[in-house]
Amino acid sequence: MEIAWRVLTRAVEQLKTPPRMLQDLIFKERNTNEADTIDVDITVGGRKLAPFVTDVEGGKIVSGSTRSQRSVKTPRIRLKDPLTAKKLRGERGAGQPFYASGPKSVEEAEQSKIMKSMKELKDKVLTTLEWMCAQALTGKIIVEQDNVAFEVDYQIPEDHKVVLTGESKWMGADADPLNDMQSWNDMIVDKLGRGAAIMICGTEAAKWLRKKVPKDEWMDRTKNVQVGGLVWEMSSNYMGNLGGIDIYRYGSSFDDASGAAQKLIEADKVYMVATDARISIEFGNILDLDANVVGEFFAKNWKEKDPSVLWNLVESRPLPVLWEPEAVVEADVL
Repeated sequence: MEIAWRVLTRAVEQLKTPPRMLQDLIFKERNTNEADTIDVDITVGGRKLAPFVTDVEGGKIVSGSTRSQRSVKTPRIRLKDPLTAKKLRGERGAGQPFYASGPKSVEEAEQSKIMKSMKELKDKVLTTLEWMCAQALTGKIIVEQDNVAFEVDYQIPEDHKVVLTGESKWMGADADPLNDMQSWNDMIVDKLGRGAAIMICGTEAAKWLRKKVPKDEWMDRTKNVQVGGLVWEMSSNYMGNLGGIDIYRYGSSFDDASGAAQKLIEADKVYMVATDARISIEFGNILDLDANVVGEFFAKNWKEKDPSVLWNLVESRPLPVLWEPEAVVEADVL
């Protein structure tokens, strides 16, 4: 069953998918662009004092924040899924009976399988996007494949990449996570003039943070969340609030090219983030001869007569961007 690309694209955009922490909590702003290249302006600094003037002086010319601009081609993700005649017509869905009689029931069953395939393709795109967001928090997105290789450097300052040593590590005798957190937050305040709102912990870092911080230091904000409030604060991933910073445990994984499971956030690392800084996902324009779309996704399908197969396709061109890299502190705590 071929479906018009406009209808299919809208349907794919509306498909419900599992929540993804980094996209929901940090890379919340999502913008679509009419070009496949994004001008990335990285802003650093801007903490100079404003000069005073007398009543008869004109305004002082001041230098602004350090800014570097680069044009970055948005990465292209384009996935296809072949639905054979046997899969569409000869296989029942899991837990479902075979088609009832009548052409309408056959058509409905096919449409259900088409949309299930589209959802799986969309899920793969969003999992890849979550991986890109995790990479961006480290300061660089690095992709190395046989057919494509690129690197995007967001210039996170070196002093914002902390490595604890000796007994100051969170499993050590001198560990003081609360003091560490205060120091890291001070670094962000010093550069941006405002502090962090959240901290994302790898699985092992989260375990040792729980062990080292007394229970009476933790505050629980979930009781104050209204209906329709942030889903992550109501989940088991939310650990609590320390000193005004919401703490989350991140345990999501992905399968690498060899099929081995890899953590999206390394188990021994934490990321403190000022979420009110400019952080976004920029979607580039999708170039396809069937349509020129300004949006997050493009979807289409088409039939081949021999062998009889219906192809489903989903494309997206996302780029997570840290416009203010000083909003992030990465710490290796173990």
